[in-house]
Amino acid sequence: MISKITVCNLALAQLGQAPISSLDQDDEKARRLNLFYEPVRDEVLRTHNWAFAGAEEPLVLIEEVHGKFLYKYPAEALFVRRVFDPNSGRKSLKFREFFRTDLHCRVLGTTSSQAYAEYTRRILDENLFDPAFVKSFSLALACDLAVALTGDSSLASQLLQKYTLSLDEARRSNMTENFSRAAQNDAFTEVR
Repeated sequence: MISKITVCNLALAQLGQAPISSLDQDDEKARRLNLFYEPVRDEVLRTHNWAFAGAEEPLVLIEEVHGKFLYKYPAEALFVRRVFDPNSGRKSLKFREFFRTDLHCRVLGTTSSQAYAEYTRRILDENLFDPAFVKSFSLALACDLAVALTGDSSLASQLLQKYTLSLDEARRSNMTENFSRAAQNDAFTEVR
């Protein structure tokens, strides 16, 4: 079972540091891990269209103005990868993301009255993480913590190289998985 502590201890192992037992302990490592964990997780989630973090849903219409439709940005979305109209063969639509100060929220603007979004979700449950993502995430976390915890900038550079290689490999395996799932979904659709 993967947990937040598991990911943190994998990062600490990359730094040659002793593991921690809790993120609540009164310790510099725990404080730094608490500070970096969520931003680094979200950053690595945004780097690729991870199969385990992908989602698709109809967008909630806010208003229509002169043939332009404004939709609420999906609450779970870290990164909207595309917007499409399901009635036009799922063809990708041009869209614009911006913040509406009068509504106090991010919105998506497009020209379709029935838009869906395909996006990367923020995943809070580590048990849902793909093993390749865990490795890449722990390396990214170690890279960001390297100088603060060890004072060794060359270690940070080495970890950045390891992270880049790990991320490339994870992306390749994940793209194969996404392709296989798409083929299975197409086959399932034909059977129905």
